[in-house]
Amino acid sequence: MTSKLTVAAPAAFFVVAYAMQPAAAASSSPSDARIAPGKWDVTRVLCSDLLNAADDDRASATMFYYGYLAAKYDIRVIDVTKIPDNLHKVMQQCETTPKAPVTQAFRLALSHPHKK
Repeated sequence: MTSKLTVAAPAAFFVVAYAMQPAAAASSSPSDARIAPGKWDVTRVLCSDLLNAADDDRASATMFYYGYLAAKYDIRVIDVTKIPDNLHKVMQQCETTPKAPVTQAFRLALSHPHKK
């Protein structure tokens, strides 16, 4: 499963990023994440880009980021039963902070307060 995800996630992102272009262009202030035709800096995609994307594109992009950030932070076990709720939290965070990078929205939405 890991190898399928490793192959599918980047491919899905680039398809989504390309498909997001019209939606981002329709936005009042699109991010500067598109650094060249067909090339996106995944650290600079804003919540507004995600919010302006079509539903299918948004779903694909959020799953890409889920995997991207899990890999970045060396998370090796993902409770798939929590994915829908976690993505809902991320989208709520994006609605609250549309100018924030998507990566930041994920961190803020999914950070767990320290228990005392």
